[in-house]
Amino acid sequence: MAYSEDLFDCSICLQLLEDPVTTSCGHSYCMKCINNFWDGHNDRGNSYSCPQCRQTFCPRPDLKRNTLLAALLEEHRKTHSEDADNSTHAAPGDVQCDACTGRKRKACMFCLVCLASYCETHLKPHFEVPPLKKHNLIKACAWIKDRICGRHDKLLEIYCRTDQQFICLLCTMDEHKGHDTVAVSAEKCQMQRQLGQTKLKIADRLLHSESKIMELRQAAGSIRDAAWEACDDLERLCAEHICTLVRSVERKRSEMRERVGEAEKSGVDWTNICVGQLEREVFELRSREDRLNQLSLTEDPIQFVQGFKALGDLPVFAESSPNTLTEFISGQTKKLKNLCNKEKIELLRDLEKNLLWKRPTIHEKTISRMYLLTKYQGDTTMEVDPNTVAACLHLSDRNREISWSDRDQAHPDHADRFSYYHQALCKNSLQYSHYWEVEWDGGIVDLAVSYRSIERNGSGKSCCFGHNELSWKLTCSLSGSTFWHNNLHKGQIPPVLSRRVGIHLDFEAGTLGFYSVSDSGSFSLLHHVQTIFTEPLYPGFAVDLGATLKICKLEATIKAAGPPVI
Repeated sequence: MAYSEDLFDCSICLQLLEDPVTTSCGHSYCMKCINNFWDGHNDRGNSYSCPQCRQTFCPRPDLKRNTLLAALLEEHRKTHSEDADNSTHAAPGDVQCDACTGRKRKACMFCLVCLASYCETHLKPHFEVPPLKKHNLIKACAWIKDRICGRHDKLLEIYCRTDQQFICLLCTMDEHKGHDTVAVSAEKCQMQRQLGQTKLKIADRLLHSESKIMELRQAAGSIRDAAWEACDDLERLCAEHICTLVRSVERKRSEMRERVGEAEKSGVDWTNICVGQLEREVFELRSREDRLNQLSLTEDPIQFVQGFKALGDLPVFAESSPNTLTEFISGQTKKLKNLCNKEKIELLRDLEKNLLWKRPTIHEKTISRMYLLTKYQGDTTMEVDPNTVAACLHLSDRNREISWSDRDQAHPDHADRFSYYHQALCKNSLQYSHYWEVEWDGGIVDLAVSYRSIERNGSGKSCCFGHNELSWKLTCSLSGSTFWHNNLHKGQIPPVLSRRVGIHLDFEAGTLGFYSVSDSGSFSLLHHVQTIFTEPLYPGFAVDLGATLKICKLEATIKAAGPPVI
Protein backbone atom coordinates (compact mmCIF):
# COMPACT_ATOMS: atom_id res chain seq x y z
CA MET A 1 0.00 0.00 0.00
CA ALA A 2 1.34 3.39 -0.92
CA TYR A 3 1.12 6.34 1.42
CA SER A 4 1.75 10.03 0.88
CA GLU A 5 5.07 11.11 2.35
CA ASP A 6 3.37 14.12 4.01
CA LEU A 7 1.61 11.74 6.45
CA PHE A 8 5.01 10.71 7.89
CA ASP A 9 6.54 14.21 8.18
CA CYS A 10 7.21 15.89 11.48
CA SER A 11 5.43 19.25 11.68
CA ILE A 12 8.35 20.73 13.61
CA CYS A 13 11.40 19.70 11.52
CA LEU A 14 9.35 18.98 8.40
CA GLN A 15 11.38 15.82 7.84
CA LEU A 16 10.44 12.15 7.96
CA LEU A 17 9.61 11.14 11.54
CA GLU A 18 12.56 9.86 13.54
CA ASP A 19 11.76 7.82 16.69
CA PRO A 20 8.09 8.86 16.51
CA VAL A 21 5.96 9.72 19.56
CA THR A 22 2.29 10.66 19.77
CA THR A 23 0.64 13.10 22.19
CA SER A 24 -2.75 12.47 23.77
CA CYS A 25 -4.35 14.86 21.28
CA GLY A 26 -3.30 12.49 18.46
CA HIS A 27 -0.46 14.45 16.79
CA SER A 28 2.93 12.78 16.13
CA TYR A 29 6.43 14.25 16.35
CA CYS A 30 10.04 13.22 16.47
CA MET A 31 10.83 12.53 20.13
CA LYS A 32 13.81 14.83 19.96
CA CYS A 33 11.84 17.61 18.23
CA ILE A 34 8.92 17.68 20.72
CA ASN A 35 11.24 17.56 23.76
CA ASN A 36 13.34 20.41 22.39
CA PHE A 37 10.15 22.38 21.69
CA TRP A 38 8.85 21.93 25.21
CA ASP A 39 12.26 22.68 26.72
CA GLY A 40 12.41 25.98 24.85
CA HIS A 41 8.86 27.06 25.70
CA ASN A 42 8.74 26.36 29.42
CA ASP A 43 7.71 29.89 30.39
CA ARG A 44 4.30 28.85 31.71
CA GLY A 45 5.48 26.74 34.63
CA ASN A 46 4.21 23.18 34.42
CA SER A 47 1.85 23.84 31.45
CA TYR A 48 2.85 22.40 28.02
CA SER A 49 0.93 22.66 24.73
CA CYS A 50 0.72 20.78 21.41
CA PRO A 51 2.52 22.75 18.63
CA GLN A 52 -0.35 22.05 16.20
CA CYS A 53 -3.67 22.22 18.10
CA ARG A 54 -2.37 24.11 21.19
CA GLN A 55 -3.98 21.66 23.59
CA THR A 56 -2.32 22.06 26.97
CA PHE A 57 -0.92 19.32 29.18
CA CYS A 58 -0.19 19.58 32.88
CA PRO A 59 2.05 18.11 34.04
CA ARG A 60 4.47 17.46 31.15
CA PRO A 61 3.55 14.21 29.40
CA ASP A 62 5.94 11.30 29.58
CA LEU A 63 5.98 10.35 25.90
CA LYS A 64 6.75 6.81 24.73
CA ARG A 65 7.87 5.56 21.32
CA ASN A 66 4.92 4.77 18.96
CA THR A 67 5.89 1.27 17.82
CA LEU A 68 3.13 0.94 15.22
CA LEU A 69 4.07 4.21 13.58
CA ALA A 70 7.75 3.27 13.77
CA ALA A 71 7.02 0.00 11.94
CA LEU A 72 5.14 1.84 9.21
CA LEU A 73 8.03 4.26 8.84
CA GLU A 74 10.47 1.40 8.49
CA GLU A 75 8.32 -0.22 5.79
CA HIS A 76 8.12 3.10 3.97
CA ARG A 77 11.89 3.51 4.07
CA LYS A 78 12.42 0.02 2.59
CA THR A 79 9.93 0.59 -0.22
CA HIS A 80 11.44 3.93 -1.08
CA SER A 81 14.94 2.41 -1.13
CA GLU A 82 13.84 -0.41 -3.48
CA ASP A 83 12.23 2.06 -5.88
CA ALA A 84 15.41 4.11 -6.00
CA ASP A 85 17.44 0.95 -6.56
CA ASN A 86 15.07 -0.29 -9.32
CA SER A 87 15.50 2.93 -11.28
CA THR A 88 19.15 2.02 -11.97
CA HIS A 89 18.40 -1.52 -13.18
CA ALA A 90 17.73 -2.33 -16.80
CA ALA A 91 14.09 -2.58 -17.76
CA PRO A 92 12.82 -4.41 -20.86
CA GLY A 93 14.08 -2.52 -23.89
CA ASP A 94 17.01 -0.90 -22.04
CA VAL A 95 20.67 -1.63 -22.90
CA GLN A 96 22.19 -3.80 -20.17
CA CYS A 97 25.60 -3.32 -18.65
CA ASP A 98 27.98 -6.03 -19.90
CA ALA A 99 30.08 -5.86 -16.68
CA CYS A 100 27.24 -6.38 -14.18
CA THR A 101 26.79 -9.83 -12.64
CA GLY A 102 23.44 -10.97 -11.38
CA ARG A 103 20.77 -8.37 -11.96
CA LYS A 104 21.92 -6.13 -14.82
CA ARG A 105 21.92 -2.37 -14.48
CA LYS A 106 21.03 -0.01 -17.29
CA ALA A 107 24.04 0.89 -19.44
CA CYS A 108 24.70 4.56 -20.12
CA MET A 109 27.80 4.46 -22.37
CA PHE A 110 29.38 2.15 -24.94
CA CYS A 111 33.14 1.81 -25.41
CA LEU A 112 34.23 1.66 -29.04
CA VAL A 113 37.50 -0.04 -28.03
CA CYS A 114 36.19 -2.54 -25.50
CA LEU A 115 33.03 -3.04 -27.59
CA ALA A 116 31.03 -3.27 -24.37
CA SER A 117 28.27 -1.29 -22.66
CA TYR A 118 28.75 -0.01 -19.09
CA CYS A 119 26.53 1.35 -16.32
CA GLU A 120 27.58 4.36 -14.27
CA THR A 121 29.33 2.16 -11.67
CA HIS A 122 31.40 0.09 -14.10
CA LEU A 123 32.11 3.10 -16.29
CA LYS A 124 34.17 4.79 -13.56
CA PRO A 125 37.45 3.03 -14.53
CA HIS A 126 37.24 4.68 -17.97
CA PHE A 127 37.43 8.06 -16.23
CA GLU A 128 40.08 7.04 -13.66
CA VAL A 129 42.49 4.51 -15.25
CA PRO A 130 44.86 6.36 -17.67
CA PRO A 131 44.90 3.71 -20.48
CA LEU A 132 41.11 3.48 -20.39
CA LYS A 133 40.73 7.25 -20.60
CA LYS A 134 41.90 7.06 -24.22
CA HIS A 135 38.96 4.88 -25.25
CA ASN A 136 36.20 6.48 -27.29
CA LEU A 137 32.82 6.42 -25.57
CA ILE A 138 29.40 6.92 -27.14
CA LYS A 139 25.91 6.84 -25.71
CA ALA A 140 24.63 3.30 -25.28
CA CYS A 141 21.77 2.34 -27.58
CA ALA A 142 19.92 -0.82 -28.54
CA TRP A 143 21.27 -1.02 -32.09
CA ILE A 144 24.93 -0.66 -31.14
CA LYS A 145 25.41 -4.44 -31.23
CA ASP A 146 24.40 -4.42 -34.89
CA ARG A 147 27.40 -2.17 -35.60
CA ILE A 148 29.84 -4.98 -34.73
CA CYS A 149 31.36 -7.13 -37.47
CA GLY A 150 30.12 -10.68 -36.97
CA ARG A 151 33.32 -12.10 -38.47
CA HIS A 152 36.04 -10.09 -36.74
CA ASP A 153 34.18 -8.61 -33.72
CA LYS A 154 35.32 -5.18 -34.75
CA LEU A 155 33.32 -1.99 -35.16
CA LEU A 156 31.82 -1.44 -38.60
CA GLU A 157 33.54 1.82 -39.51
CA ILE A 158 34.21 1.29 -43.25
CA TYR A 159 31.73 1.44 -46.14
CA CYS A 160 32.33 -0.74 -49.20
CA ARG A 161 30.93 1.06 -52.26
CA THR A 162 31.56 -1.99 -54.43
CA ASP A 163 29.31 -4.29 -52.38
CA GLN A 164 27.31 -1.42 -50.81
CA GLN A 165 27.68 -2.71 -47.24
CA PHE A 166 29.34 -1.72 -43.97
CA ILE A 167 32.51 -3.57 -42.97
CA CYS A 168 35.26 -3.40 -40.36
CA LEU A 169 38.90 -2.55 -40.92
CA LEU A 170 39.96 -6.21 -41.09
CA CYS A 171 37.39 -6.91 -43.80
CA THR A 172 39.27 -4.56 -46.12
CA MET A 173 42.25 -6.91 -45.94
CA ASP A 174 40.51 -10.13 -46.97
CA GLU A 175 37.14 -10.52 -48.74
CA HIS A 176 36.84 -6.79 -49.57
CA LYS A 177 40.44 -6.34 -50.59
CA GLY A 178 40.78 -4.08 -53.62
CA HIS A 179 37.20 -2.78 -53.35
CA ASP A 180 36.24 0.89 -53.38
CA THR A 181 36.05 1.58 -49.64
CA VAL A 182 35.79 4.78 -47.61
CA ALA A 183 35.29 5.69 -43.99
CA VAL A 184 31.66 5.75 -42.88
CA SER A 185 32.05 9.39 -41.89
CA ALA A 186 33.36 10.25 -45.38
CA GLU A 187 30.46 8.40 -47.01
CA LYS A 188 28.10 10.29 -44.71
CA CYS A 189 29.59 13.62 -45.82
CA GLN A 190 29.08 12.69 -49.46
CA MET A 191 25.54 11.50 -48.76
CA GLN A 192 24.85 14.76 -46.93
CA ARG A 193 25.95 16.70 -50.01
CA GLN A 194 23.68 14.55 -52.16
CA LEU A 195 20.91 15.05 -49.61
CA GLY A 196 21.36 18.81 -49.86
CA GLN A 197 21.18 18.67 -53.65
CA THR A 198 18.10 16.45 -53.46
CA LYS A 199 16.45 18.88 -51.05
CA LEU A 200 17.17 21.73 -53.46
CA LYS A 201 15.64 19.75 -56.34
CA ILE A 202 12.60 18.93 -54.22
CA ALA A 203 12.26 22.57 -53.22
CA ASP A 204 12.43 23.63 -56.88
CA ARG A 205 9.86 21.02 -57.88
CA LEU A 206 7.63 21.99 -54.98
CA LEU A 207 7.82 25.65 -56.00
CA HIS A 208 7.15 24.73 -59.61
CA SER A 209 4.25 22.42 -58.71
CA GLU A 210 2.73 24.99 -56.34
CA SER A 211 2.94 27.67 -59.02
CA LYS A 212 1.25 25.32 -61.48
CA ILE A 213 -1.42 24.50 -58.91
CA MET A 214 -2.04 28.22 -58.46
CA GLU A 215 -2.16 28.70 -62.23
CA LEU A 216 -4.60 25.81 -62.63
CA ARG A 217 -6.78 27.14 -59.82
CA GLN A 218 -6.79 30.56 -61.45
CA ALA A 219 -7.67 28.89 -64.75
CA ALA A 220 -10.48 26.97 -63.06
CA GLY A 221 -11.77 30.23 -61.59
CA SER A 222 -11.60 31.88 -64.99
CA ILE A 223 -13.43 28.97 -66.57
CA ARG A 224 -16.12 29.11 -63.88
CA ASP A 225 -16.54 32.84 -64.41
CA ALA A 226 -16.63 32.35 -68.16
CA ALA A 227 -19.17 29.53 -67.77
CA TRP A 228 -21.46 31.81 -65.78
CA GLU A 229 -20.96 34.51 -68.37
CA ALA A 230 -21.76 32.01 -71.11
CA CYS A 231 -24.95 30.99 -69.29
CA ASP A 232 -25.97 34.64 -68.98
CA ASP A 233 -25.22 35.17 -72.67
CA LEU A 234 -27.27 32.11 -73.54
CA GLU A 235 -30.22 33.34 -71.49
CA ARG A 236 -30.01 36.74 -73.11
CA LEU A 237 -29.52 35.23 -76.56
CA CYS A 238 -32.48 32.88 -76.14
CA ALA A 239 -34.69 35.70 -74.88
CA GLU A 240 -33.69 37.93 -77.79
CA HIS A 241 -34.24 35.24 -80.40
CA ILE A 242 -37.47 34.05 -78.85
CA CYS A 243 -38.77 37.62 -79.14
CA THR A 244 -37.42 37.80 -82.70
CA LEU A 245 -38.98 34.46 -83.53
CA VAL A 246 -42.33 35.51 -82.07
CA ARG A 247 -42.25 38.73 -84.05
CA SER A 248 -41.26 36.81 -87.17
CA VAL A 249 -44.08 34.31 -86.67
CA GLU A 250 -46.55 37.12 -86.08
CA ARG A 251 -45.36 38.82 -89.25
CA LYS A 252 -45.60 35.59 -91.19
CA ARG A 253 -49.06 34.96 -89.79
CA SER A 254 -50.20 38.40 -90.94
CA GLU A 255 -48.69 37.81 -94.36
CA MET A 256 -50.34 34.40 -94.57
CA ARG A 257 -53.69 35.87 -93.60
CA GLU A 258 -53.33 38.50 -96.31
CA ARG A 259 -52.42 35.89 -98.88
CA VAL A 260 -55.25 33.59 -97.81
CA GLY A 261 -57.61 36.58 -97.96
CA GLU A 262 -56.37 37.40 -101.44
CA ALA A 263 -56.87 33.77 -102.49
CA GLU A 264 -60.33 33.79 -100.95
CA LYS A 265 -61.31 37.00 -102.76
CA SER A 266 -59.90 35.68 -106.02
CA GLY A 267 -61.90 32.45 -105.70
CA VAL A 268 -65.11 34.21 -104.71
CA ASP A 269 -64.78 36.74 -107.54
CA TRP A 270 -64.17 33.93 -110.02
CA THR A 271 -67.24 32.00 -108.79
CA ASN A 272 -69.38 35.18 -108.93
CA ILE A 273 -68.36 35.74 -112.55
CA CYS A 274 -69.22 32.14 -113.37
CA VAL A 275 -72.57 32.44 -111.58
CA GLY A 276 -73.42 35.66 -113.52
CA GLN A 277 -72.62 34.00 -116.80
CA LEU A 278 -74.73 30.98 -115.96
CA GLU A 279 -77.61 33.15 -114.76
CA ARG A 280 -77.63 35.07 -118.07
CA GLU A 281 -77.54 31.78 -119.94
CA VAL A 282 -80.46 30.47 -117.89
CA PHE A 283 -82.41 33.68 -118.55
CA GLU A 284 -81.84 33.44 -122.31
CA LEU A 285 -82.71 29.77 -122.38
CA ARG A 286 -85.94 30.29 -120.39
CA SER A 287 -86.96 33.15 -122.70
CA ARG A 288 -86.38 30.97 -125.79
CA GLU A 289 -88.26 28.11 -124.07
CA ASP A 290 -91.27 30.37 -123.50
CA ARG A 291 -91.27 31.57 -127.16
CA LEU A 292 -90.96 27.97 -128.33
CA ASN A 293 -93.90 26.97 -126.19
CA GLN A 294 -95.95 29.79 -127.67
CA LEU A 295 -94.85 28.87 -131.19
CA SER A 296 -95.84 25.26 -130.66
CA LEU A 297 -99.45 26.43 -130.17
CA THR A 298 -99.53 28.20 -133.57
CA GLU A 299 -101.71 26.32 -136.03
CA ASP A 300 -100.96 28.42 -139.13
CA PRO A 301 -98.03 26.70 -140.89
CA ILE A 302 -96.74 29.84 -142.56
CA GLN A 303 -96.78 31.76 -139.26
CA PHE A 304 -95.10 28.81 -137.51
CA VAL A 305 -92.27 28.63 -140.07
CA GLN A 306 -91.73 32.38 -139.99
CA GLY A 307 -91.72 32.41 -136.19
CA PHE A 308 -89.26 29.53 -135.91
CA LYS A 309 -86.93 31.16 -138.46
CA ALA A 310 -87.10 34.37 -136.42
CA LEU A 311 -85.79 32.61 -133.33
CA GLY A 312 -82.55 31.74 -135.06
CA ASP A 313 -79.89 29.42 -133.65
CA LEU A 314 -79.27 28.86 -129.91
CA PRO A 315 -76.91 31.45 -128.38
CA VAL A 316 -73.35 30.18 -127.84
CA PHE A 317 -72.07 30.50 -124.24
CA ALA A 318 -68.52 30.02 -122.95
CA GLU A 319 -68.11 26.42 -122.07
CA SER A 320 -66.59 25.57 -118.69
CA SER A 321 -65.42 22.20 -117.45
CA PRO A 322 -67.38 20.89 -114.47
CA ASN A 323 -64.10 20.28 -112.66
CA THR A 324 -62.74 23.80 -113.13
CA LEU A 325 -63.85 25.07 -109.73
CA THR A 326 -62.56 21.94 -107.93
CA GLU A 327 -59.21 22.23 -109.69
CA PHE A 328 -58.98 25.88 -108.81
CA ILE A 329 -59.69 25.23 -105.11
CA SER A 330 -57.23 22.30 -105.02
CA GLY A 331 -54.58 24.47 -106.67
CA GLN A 332 -55.12 27.27 -104.17
CA THR A 333 -54.98 24.82 -101.23
CA LYS A 334 -51.75 23.27 -102.48
CA LYS A 335 -50.25 26.69 -103.03
CA LEU A 336 -51.09 27.71 -99.45
CA LYS A 337 -49.60 24.47 -98.04
CA ASN A 338 -46.39 24.99 -100.00
CA LEU A 339 -46.22 28.56 -98.79
CA CYS A 340 -46.65 27.43 -95.15
CA ASN A 341 -43.95 24.77 -95.49
CA LYS A 342 -41.58 27.25 -97.08
CA GLU A 343 -42.10 29.78 -94.30
CA LYS A 344 -41.66 27.07 -91.64
CA ILE A 345 -38.35 25.93 -93.15
CA GLU A 346 -37.11 29.54 -93.30
CA LEU A 347 -38.06 30.10 -89.66
CA LEU A 348 -36.26 26.93 -88.52
CA ARG A 349 -33.21 27.84 -90.61
CA ASP A 350 -33.09 31.31 -89.04
CA LEU A 351 -33.44 29.81 -85.57
CA GLU A 352 -30.64 27.32 -86.19
CA LYS A 353 -28.39 29.98 -87.63
CA ASN A 354 -28.92 32.40 -84.75
CA LEU A 355 -28.92 29.97 -81.83
CA LEU A 356 -26.51 27.25 -82.92
CA TRP A 357 -23.94 29.16 -84.93
CA LYS A 358 -23.88 32.03 -82.44
CA ARG A 359 -23.80 29.94 -79.30
CA PRO A 360 -21.91 31.63 -76.43
CA THR A 361 -18.43 30.30 -75.71
CA ILE A 362 -15.75 30.84 -73.12
CA HIS A 363 -14.05 34.07 -74.02
CA GLU A 364 -10.56 33.76 -75.41
CA LYS A 365 -9.18 36.01 -72.65
CA THR A 366 -10.17 33.50 -69.96
CA ILE A 367 -8.44 30.47 -71.51
CA SER A 368 -5.35 29.24 -69.68
CA ARG A 369 -2.27 28.11 -71.60
CA MET A 370 -1.91 25.19 -69.17
CA TYR A 371 -5.42 24.07 -70.10
CA LEU A 372 -4.63 24.31 -73.83
CA LEU A 373 -1.28 22.52 -73.49
CA THR A 374 -2.83 19.74 -71.41
CA LYS A 375 -5.74 19.32 -73.82
CA TYR A 376 -3.75 19.37 -77.08
CA GLN A 377 -0.35 17.96 -76.01
CA GLY A 378 1.04 15.27 -78.26
CA ASP A 379 -0.73 16.62 -81.37
CA THR A 380 1.95 16.12 -84.02
CA THR A 381 -0.33 15.92 -87.05
CA MET A 382 0.29 19.50 -88.17
CA GLU A 383 2.88 19.81 -90.92
CA VAL A 384 3.33 21.92 -94.03
CA ASP A 385 2.06 20.55 -97.34
CA PRO A 386 5.11 20.46 -99.68
CA ASN A 387 2.83 20.86 -102.70
CA THR A 388 1.79 24.37 -101.54
CA VAL A 389 5.22 25.78 -100.61
CA ALA A 390 6.41 28.73 -102.70
CA ALA A 391 9.60 28.25 -104.70
CA CYS A 392 11.76 30.43 -102.42
CA LEU A 393 10.82 28.56 -99.23
CA HIS A 394 12.83 25.67 -97.74
CA LEU A 395 11.25 22.88 -95.67
CA SER A 396 13.00 20.89 -92.91
CA ASP A 397 12.38 18.99 -89.66
CA ARG A 398 9.77 16.69 -91.19
CA ASN A 399 7.99 19.59 -92.88
CA ARG A 400 7.49 21.42 -89.56
CA GLU A 401 10.10 24.13 -90.16
CA ILE A 402 9.97 26.62 -93.02
CA SER A 403 12.59 29.24 -93.90
CA TRP A 404 13.24 31.81 -96.62
CA SER A 405 15.96 31.04 -99.16
CA ASP A 406 17.64 33.37 -101.64
CA ARG A 407 17.57 30.56 -104.20
CA ASP A 408 14.54 28.82 -105.61
CA GLN A 409 14.15 25.30 -104.32
CA ALA A 410 13.68 22.30 -106.60
CA HIS A 411 9.98 21.95 -105.89
CA PRO A 412 8.04 20.07 -108.60
CA ASP A 413 5.25 21.91 -110.39
CA HIS A 414 1.88 21.58 -108.72
CA ALA A 415 -1.47 23.34 -109.09
CA ASP A 416 -1.67 23.95 -105.29
CA ARG A 417 1.69 25.78 -105.12
CA PHE A 418 1.72 29.55 -104.48
CA SER A 419 3.39 31.08 -107.49
CA TYR A 420 4.07 34.62 -106.27
CA TYR A 421 3.68 35.07 -102.50
CA HIS A 422 6.10 33.39 -100.04
CA GLN A 423 3.31 31.29 -98.56
CA ALA A 424 2.41 27.70 -97.69
CA LEU A 425 -0.55 25.77 -96.26
CA CYS A 426 -0.63 22.77 -93.94
CA LYS A 427 -1.78 19.33 -95.07
CA ASN A 428 -4.67 18.61 -92.73
CA SER A 429 -7.84 20.64 -92.40
CA LEU A 430 -9.25 21.87 -89.10
CA GLN A 431 -12.98 21.58 -88.39
CA TYR A 432 -13.11 21.36 -84.60
CA SER A 433 -11.17 22.89 -81.71
CA HIS A 434 -7.38 23.12 -82.14
CA TYR A 435 -4.36 24.86 -80.60
CA TRP A 436 -0.85 25.15 -81.99
CA GLU A 437 2.25 27.23 -81.33
CA VAL A 438 4.99 28.49 -83.64
CA GLU A 439 8.42 30.01 -83.06
CA TRP A 440 9.88 32.47 -85.51
CA ASP A 441 13.19 34.22 -86.00
CA GLY A 442 14.53 36.84 -88.33
CA GLY A 443 12.32 39.23 -90.30
CA ILE A 444 8.56 39.30 -90.80
CA VAL A 445 6.27 36.25 -90.70
CA ASP A 446 2.53 35.75 -91.26
CA LEU A 447 0.45 33.32 -89.21
CA ALA A 448 -2.80 32.53 -91.01
CA VAL A 449 -5.80 30.26 -91.39
CA SER A 450 -7.39 29.91 -94.82
CA TYR A 451 -9.96 28.02 -96.83
CA ARG A 452 -8.62 25.50 -99.30
CA SER A 453 -10.27 27.45 -102.11
CA ILE A 454 -7.86 30.40 -101.88
CA GLU A 455 -6.24 31.10 -105.25
CA ARG A 456 -2.60 30.12 -105.79
CA ASN A 457 -1.55 31.49 -109.17
CA GLY A 458 -0.87 35.19 -109.54
CA SER A 459 -0.04 38.29 -107.52
CA GLY A 460 -3.57 39.51 -106.84
CA LYS A 461 -5.19 39.99 -103.46
CA SER A 462 -7.16 36.78 -103.95
CA CYS A 463 -3.88 34.87 -103.49
CA CYS A 464 -2.48 36.76 -100.48
CA PHE A 465 -3.33 35.71 -96.92
CA GLY A 466 -5.55 38.24 -95.13
CA HIS A 467 -6.35 40.29 -98.24
CA ASN A 468 -9.47 38.36 -99.20
CA GLU A 469 -12.56 36.96 -97.49
CA LEU A 470 -11.12 33.42 -97.57
CA SER A 471 -8.27 33.93 -95.07
CA TRP A 472 -7.27 35.56 -91.78
CA LYS A 473 -3.69 36.37 -90.74
CA LEU A 474 -1.54 37.98 -88.05
CA THR A 475 1.63 39.67 -89.30
CA CYS A 476 4.43 39.50 -86.68
CA SER A 477 7.59 41.52 -86.43
CA LEU A 478 9.74 42.98 -83.66
CA SER A 479 8.27 46.43 -84.26
CA GLY A 480 4.66 45.27 -83.83
CA SER A 481 1.89 43.06 -85.15
CA THR A 482 -1.11 43.61 -87.43
CA PHE A 483 -4.23 41.55 -88.09
CA TRP A 484 -5.64 41.30 -91.64
CA HIS A 485 -8.88 39.95 -93.12
CA ASN A 486 -10.62 40.76 -96.42
CA ASN A 487 -7.95 43.42 -97.16
CA LEU A 488 -8.80 45.27 -93.93
CA HIS A 489 -6.43 45.53 -90.98
CA LYS A 490 -6.92 46.29 -87.32
CA GLY A 491 -4.29 48.97 -86.77
CA GLN A 492 -1.41 48.39 -84.37
CA ILE A 493 -2.29 45.68 -81.86
CA PRO A 494 -0.09 44.75 -78.84
CA PRO A 495 3.46 43.88 -79.93
CA VAL A 496 4.65 40.28 -79.84
CA LEU A 497 6.91 40.26 -76.77
CA SER A 498 8.49 36.89 -77.55
CA ARG A 499 9.39 34.69 -80.50
CA ARG A 500 6.60 32.20 -79.73
CA VAL A 501 2.96 32.72 -80.71
CA GLY A 502 0.00 30.48 -79.88
CA ILE A 503 -3.10 30.16 -82.10
CA HIS A 504 -6.38 28.79 -80.73
CA LEU A 505 -9.22 27.90 -83.11
CA ASP A 506 -12.76 26.89 -82.13
CA PHE A 507 -14.30 26.14 -85.51
CA GLU A 508 -17.86 25.51 -84.32
CA ALA A 509 -17.91 28.60 -82.11
CA GLY A 510 -16.38 30.72 -84.86
CA THR A 511 -13.52 32.03 -82.68
CA LEU A 512 -9.84 32.52 -83.51
CA GLY A 513 -7.33 33.79 -80.94
CA PHE A 514 -3.66 34.78 -81.26
CA TYR A 515 -1.47 34.79 -78.11
CA SER A 516 2.01 35.95 -77.22
CA VAL A 517 3.85 33.24 -75.22
CA SER A 518 6.84 34.44 -73.20
CA ASP A 519 9.90 32.37 -72.25
CA SER A 520 8.47 31.96 -68.74
CA GLY A 521 5.22 30.60 -70.17
CA SER A 522 3.05 33.65 -69.50
CA PHE A 523 0.08 34.05 -71.83
CA SER A 524 -1.30 37.31 -73.26
CA LEU A 525 -3.98 37.79 -75.92
CA LEU A 526 -2.91 39.66 -79.06
CA HIS A 527 -6.12 39.54 -81.08
CA HIS A 528 -9.47 37.74 -81.02
CA VAL A 529 -11.81 37.05 -83.97
CA GLN A 530 -15.52 36.19 -83.79
CA THR A 531 -17.05 35.07 -87.08
CA ILE A 532 -18.77 32.14 -88.84
CA PHE A 533 -16.52 29.65 -90.64
CA THR A 534 -18.25 28.00 -93.59
CA GLU A 535 -15.47 25.71 -94.86
CA PRO A 536 -12.68 23.61 -93.30
CA LEU A 537 -9.66 25.74 -92.39
CA TYR A 538 -5.98 25.14 -93.09
CA PRO A 539 -3.14 26.74 -91.07
CA GLY A 540 -0.97 28.88 -93.32
CA PHE A 541 2.39 30.62 -93.04
CA ALA A 542 4.27 33.30 -94.92
CA VAL A 543 8.01 33.89 -94.40
CA ASP A 544 9.77 37.04 -95.51
CA LEU A 545 13.43 37.75 -96.28
CA GLY A 546 15.78 36.12 -93.73
CA ALA A 547 13.00 34.72 -91.54
CA THR A 548 12.47 31.19 -90.19
CA LEU A 549 9.33 29.66 -88.68
CA LYS A 550 8.85 26.35 -86.83
CA ILE A 551 5.70 24.52 -85.70
CA CYS A 552 6.28 23.60 -82.03
CA LYS A 553 5.45 20.30 -80.39
CA LEU A 554 3.05 20.89 -77.52
CA GLU A 555 4.12 19.46 -74.17
CA ALA A 556 2.36 20.16 -70.85
CA THR A 557 4.74 20.62 -67.95
CA ILE A 558 2.50 18.59 -65.63
CA LYS A 559 0.10 15.73 -66.22
CA ALA A 560 -3.32 17.09 -65.43
CA ALA A 561 -6.80 16.29 -66.52
CA GLY A 562 -8.19 18.91 -68.75
CA PRO A 563 -11.06 20.92 -67.52
CA PRO A 564 -14.61 19.92 -68.75
CA VAL A 565 -15.57 21.07 -72.24
CA ILE A 566 -18.15 23.84 -72.11
